[in-house]
Amino acid sequence: MKRALSCLVVVVLVGLGIGCGNKEDQIALAAMKAQAALEARNIEVIKTLFAELGRGNASVFQTLYSPEVKYYFPSNTPTPMSRDDEIAQERMMIAAFPDLKFQITDIFAVKDRVVVTFTAQATHKGGLQGIPATGNKATISAICLFRLKDGLVVEEVEEADMIGFYQQLGMELRPKAPLKAGPGALRR
Repeated sequence: MKRALSCLVVVVLVGLGIGCGNKEDQIALAAMKAQAALEARNIEVIKTLFAELGRGNASVFQTLYSPEVKYYFPSNTPTPMSRDDEIAQERMMIAAFPDLKFQITDIFAVKDRVVVTFTAQATHKGGLQGIPATGNKATISAICLFRLKDGLVVEEVEEADMIGFYQQLGMELRPKAPLKAGPGALRR
């Protein structure tokens, strides 16, 4: 489907190029081609990121991320993480899940943004945030929005199913205190 769409875009661009007789049309066509090339390059940067993370290379952030990157995870966090914070977080995940593999399910670019949906699968073989290794296999799905400038990621916003992920590791979700019966209380 993606290749067919890419071919259609190329055919339209070539058709426009042949039919463009005036300078304004040629300038517009050149701008469209430049934007398409930029979006394709940005997609390749993000594909490279996921491929390297799947190889256990947390240092890839130093190559593909701006030193001033802002990483929001979860997306509503008021204070973004830094590139160093993201490297530390990824190293922690790689230590806990050394067989971590990513599968991109969808990726597309619009202007300076790249959107990716993916799943990650791994086996919990090392401690993670106080949770001892369980040996459980876990799968997590997530969506990321990246903003790039000059070929580097300058902002990342991520949402992931962390509750489902921790449940796969054997964690339970329950209230802090027992529910009290009475007027307006929840009843089962």
